[in-house]
Amino acid sequence: MNQQNIKQLETELWDAADDLRANSKLTAGEYKDPLLGLVLLRFAQNRFEDAKIEVEKKLPINPRTGKKT
Repeated sequence: MNQQNIKQLETELWDAADDLRANSKLTAGEYKDPLLGLVLLRFAQNRFEDAKIEVEKKLPINPRTGKKT
């Protein structure tokens, strides 16, 4: 990710946070809860994808098909 992509992502995240604050009845202390939940889910997905790649690399090759099982 280059600096321009990071800046664009930051802008999009701030815009989304502003929309959430403006369009919900949540207080400033409450709107962090759904956001932190989304961040946690994204982190878990990234970890899963990385682990999946590593597990697939270690799978044995099926002698009948010649492919990983």
